[in-house]
Amino acid sequence: MKNIHAIRVVLFIVILVLLTSFQDVALTTIENQGVKTFLIMWIPGISAILVALFTKLSLKRFGWRISIKWISVGWMLPILYGTIAYSLVWVFGLGDMPNPTFLERARLTLGMTTDSDTFNIVAAFFYITVVCLLPNMLFCLGEELGWRGFLVPELTKWISLKNAGWVSGIIWALWHFPAIISGAYAVEDVPLWYQIFCFTLLVISTAVILAFLRIKSNSIWPAVVFHAVHNGIIQRFFDRITIDNGLTYLFIGEFGIILATVTSFFAVYYYNCSRKIEPLRFKM
Repeated sequence: MKNIHAIRVVLFIVILVLLTSFQDVALTTIENQGVKTFLIMWIPGISAILVALFTKLSLKRFGWRISIKWISVGWMLPILYGTIAYSLVWVFGLGDMPNPTFLERARLTLGMTTDSDTFNIVAAFFYITVVCLLPNMLFCLGEELGWRGFLVPELTKWISLKNAGWVSGIIWALWHFPAIISGAYAVEDVPLWYQIFCFTLLVISTAVILAFLRIKSNSIWPAVVFHAVHNGIIQRFFDRITIDNGLTYLFIGEFGIILATVTSFFAVYYYNCSRKIEPLRFKM
């Protein structure tokens, strides 16, 4: 019975590669970057849906169950490891905060009139992690349908949960490599090898965490919320509130070593948790 899961995984990768290659040509006529990003992020989801249709896998197996407990965990984890990582950056002088440009933009965006930096920072935090959560989830749902809705359960049945996390992480990271190498999704003035190393470590680490959340909750939503909050809190809050001291870009963000290292410790914990739990069995 494991053969069908292997076939589904291989077919998913083939369709994923084909659609990703096709988008380089198909999306050249679209000028709106937001629309482009949305369509690209939905490629894994579309690939998973196609595989499900081709192999008669019910879309119900993608995990639509609502669990407030695990959704809350998915919301809190990126905030927790992000806070730890950037606190280390600020405490050890690898970067400073708050960035005056961030504060000014926050005041303009939120229509704030107070001069209190603390109030503006707190307001910006909740705006990014709560108010913007649903729009961000629409983007992230596309990826998560592929990675956690489809790929992780199939890998779990094929090679076990403890291996499904890091294997899905490698596939997830490799999918981003063309954008990193081309510079479309990268940081200027940072060696390519360094960006790939830090990003890969970060993605594999978060994939291990997300695989545990997906199987433990039997739901895709904790992963969707996790992904959406991560993108918002890291890219739009912590990165922008940090002042560059000259080499700060080597330590912060998805291409910096601090965030990747901190998430790797979280991954070790959840990897051990994955080894202890009995994977949920899904009906064929």
